[in-house]
Amino acid sequence: MQTQFTFYFSAMKGGKTTRIFQRIHDFEENGQKVCLIKPKIDTKGNNSIINRLGETKEVTISLSEKESLLTRKKLKLLSSYQQIIVDEAQFLSPKQVEELWIINKTKNIPITCFGLKTNFQGKLFKATNRLLALADKISELDSNSLCTCGRLAKFNARRVNGKYTLEGSNIEIDGENKDIEYIPLCGKCFYDKVIKGEKNEN
Repeated sequence: MQTQFTFYFSAMKGGKTTRIFQRIHDFEENGQKVCLIKPKIDTKGNNSIINRLGETKEVTISLSEKESLLTRKKLKLLSSYQQIIVDEAQFLSPKQVEELWIINKTKNIPITCFGLKTNFQGKLFKATNRLLALADKISELDSNSLCTCGRLAKFNARRVNGKYTLEGSNIEIDGENKDIEYIPLCGKCFYDKVIKGEKNEN
């Protein structure tokens, strides 16, 4: 039976990393080896993933932007695991998403990716676009990510020095720059506070 290539997403602060900890615990408790991958561009936690409770888990592969997963060495390593989990999958390159899909289909290893659907401008990340196209299963997590109004958050708004903005680099890691923070917002609040606010300024 063919195993699945799965993508789970939520807004920021939606508990994705905590879910990963739970999945790893469940798999390992059942004797399965888990390969944990995260993009190197995500510098939070260095070579570990870290959740909001401060728990850490060392990653197996910290993947740089142009690094291939289809080298003989990587394939030999990945083939020794029964599960592959990817954190912050939105930071992968589209090619790396395609390589994970190939590994899933040729090596029959279940691969589960966790990440964000859209960036601070409300646009799909390039990697997310490929994940949505290739994944066998796509699921929005039952999230505890709430908007400032109390509704379920769907967007990841960027604030610089307390002011919402649509300008700036596509990737700014949460907590790396003290002037930048990300606020989960529902669709209405994203429009009112970010889109409408930007239009009013211009």
